[in-house]
Amino acid sequence: MASGSPERSGSGRRPESRLAEELRELSRDLCDLGRDLRVPPLGDGFADAVMARVAEEPTPAPRGAWATALAEWARQRWRLLVASLLGGLLVLSLSAPVRATVAQWFGFGGVVVGPAQGPAPSSAPPPPLAQGDLTLAEAERLVEFEPLLPKELGPPDGVEVSADRRVLSMTWSGGPDGVLRLDQFDGRIDPRFYKSLHGSAEYGDVRTELGTGQGLWFPRPHEVVVAGPGGEPRTSEARLAGHTLIWQSHDITLRLEGDMNRQRAVTIAESTR
Repeated sequence: MASGSPERSGSGRRPESRLAEELRELSRDLCDLGRDLRVPPLGDGFADAVMARVAEEPTPAPRGAWATALAEWARQRWRLLVASLLGGLLVLSLSAPVRATVAQWFGFGGVVVGPAQGPAPSSAPPPPLAQGDLTLAEAERLVEFEPLLPKELGPPDGVEVSADRRVLSMTWSGGPDGVLRLDQFDGRIDPRFYKSLHGSAEYGDVRTELGTGQGLWFPRPHEVVVAGPGGEPRTSEARLAGHTLIWQSHDITLRLEGDMNRQRAVTIAESTR
């Protein structure tokens, strides 16, 4: 639930908000520059060359689960800014598995994905239910974007907004799908979720009335950590998540979690309006 107005500096905006705004402007400038570049077409063997280079990379040494996650996030954000310049030149030449790997290297719409340590979990509990008594209209007034609603699921049973007013969450329960949770937020720069995964996520397209977006499907249980107001991981709130689909609709990132297969998740995602 959102509470009172967050503390602000003398300038009227929080320092991290000003930084995020500056980073968004830089990202947009780089994207505009990338669209204006003219380069020769990539050769047929480009994807194979990328995979060969990936195979040659040494295996990184293990790191603490989230002790250095904030430093890793800073590196991820720099890579994302560079990727925004180069991504339009590369994405059409890469196969789906390579695109999924690249998405995990750079982060995906405000979700940072990294390798998990320790034994892989075999199961995960249902996602947490949204708490409080907000209506969807009240929640929309608290966040700075227009939320999307999956027609496939109908009105949610619960709606909540994070304390920093950046994540709007809805949950459904009692139906044939069990408990489903949909989180959505502005995913252009700031990370909102950190995920540690055994294996790889699966890349694919999600087609809605608003257009076709990229999606990542997480087919196995994994750890998820929610980011704090400054983008830092709240390790004390780490939990296991089950099957999850993440996709983007324009600037909004959506995260659907629950006991469902990929086809069902995509059906729900493609019904968002």
